[in-house]
Amino acid sequence: MLLKIKTPEEFYCDRNLISKVGEICSRYGRGAYIIAGKTAYSAVFDDLEGGLKAYHIDYSVNIMEGYPTYEKVIANSSKAYIENADFVIGIGGGKICDVAKAVANMRNIPVVMVPTVAATCACWAARSVIYKDDGNFDQILWNKNNPNIIVADLDVLTNAPKRYLAAGILDTLAKWYEFKPLIDSAPEDVVLRQDVAIAKLAYDIILEHGLKTYKGDATLEEFDQVIEAIFFLAGASGSFANGKAFRGFAHSYYYASTHIPSSRHRLHGEKVAFGLLVQAILKKDQATIEELLDLLQQYDLNDTPYDWEDANIENTIFDISNYIIKESPVVVEKGFVKSVEECADAIETASNYIRA
Repeated sequence: MLLKIKTPEEFYCDRNLISKVGEICSRYGRGAYIIAGKTAYSAVFDDLEGGLKAYHIDYSVNIMEGYPTYEKVIANSSKAYIENADFVIGIGGGKICDVAKAVANMRNIPVVMVPTVAATCACWAARSVIYKDDGNFDQILWNKNNPNIIVADLDVLTNAPKRYLAAGILDTLAKWYEFKPLIDSAPEDVVLRQDVAIAKLAYDIILEHGLKTYKGDATLEEFDQVIEAIFFLAGASGSFANGKAFRGFAHSYYYASTHIPSSRHRLHGEKVAFGLLVQAILKKDQATIEELLDLLQQYDLNDTPYDWEDANIENTIFDISNYIIKESPVVVEKGFVKSVEECADAIETASNYIRA
């Protein structure tokens, strides 16, 4: 077996970290190329600027809006080259992280992630998910390395809208729900078994502390554990690769849904959450169906394709099902679904469960 391992060098998760970003990054040089979301940058500016200046780090700020496209990666990479940047800092959510990672990969320089929402594990993952300008999924860029450092400031993450936290919690739970059924198809695969074990730990932590954290009733230590589950554990479950493709149904549902313009107001984790319910229906797993319905209600995740205001929702559901079968053949190979019609029926059933 050839096992490839990609992880960040360091992961910081604590309070009052933004002011320390300059110190943490100073090992990489004196020229920072910052890619940030507008709201994210305004949330960290004061403490970040002071820390960078204290360590004599020059920096340029490049506010990014819209989807992480390949054109944005190329443009920022060129600009970072012209500025002779020593390293990249990505400040924001998953879209910012994906561009920052790809730019650093193209320039072959370090990248430091400063996530301001806990909606996915994008700040950890090596890959960058790239979209078209209109929001359609385009491609995955397989970067050579993970981000070098992640700086997760609990003060910043505490103040983020709770919708992002709910999406991140369900996206993390998806690692368990998606990996667990795959064991039957590869019971001797050590990498998959490890992924399942990590996913189960994240699942246990979130079931214990997730809802309290979402409702704002968690202690700092409990909130810290949930953030570590979303970034560290969910990220680590994808840090080991042996060349075999393992993907559950829910993420395939998400990628297919990006083709539907009316769905683009929903977050990654929100769509994945619905995809998990569809997966459980396809597997005829009634216990998991009931568990997921409870979770979706607890985290206020009640969106279905019927809420997307399409003129012909039946056609939309068929289109999503067709994209899943066409673009993610692994879900057929792994026994999640057999046909477009079966997939469409399961999406209809999931929608009816939630809308009941």
